[in-house]
Amino acid sequence: MKVYLKRNLAGYTGTVDEAIYYYNPKIKQTLMRPYKYPKLTHNNERITSIMTNLKHINPSEGYRQNLRDYIMFYNDSKEYGHKPLAAWNTAWLKMMYALQKAMPMEVDLKTITRQQIIIDDLPCRSLKTAIEAGLLPPMPGYERWYNPI
Repeated sequence: MKVYLKRNLAGYTGTVDEAIYYYNPKIKQTLMRPYKYPKLTHNNERITSIMTNLKHINPSEGYRQNLRDYIMFYNDSKEYGHKPLAAWNTAWLKMMYALQKAMPMEVDLKTITRQQIIIDDLPCRSLKTAIEAGLLPPMPGYERWYNPI
């Protein structure tokens, strides 16, 4: 439902009285919808355990900076027809899910650890090896992103 505000609050967003207000830039209107608590399913538990485990890996600051540099080049490139990545952790998640898809028998994102990545010499141990393994699209000068996890 379209919302008409008495005072011109451009871009007002938020939750008030069990309703969610948000601005839609395509139609240039503020809209409102009722708030409904999402249904909890088995997938919620699975994703929660994966995200908790990946957070515990805690990549090094140099690795994170390599991912920040990567997304800067990734977002500027026009050849992939992709959605831009917002932060280093979105590139990290994209890489880890690609790793699980490439190596389903060896990698389980619910249980993977930093030690397993290093001992098993997995491609995600540095951004350079991940790109060479095809987990992420190559960007110009990716050879300099060699900081270890």
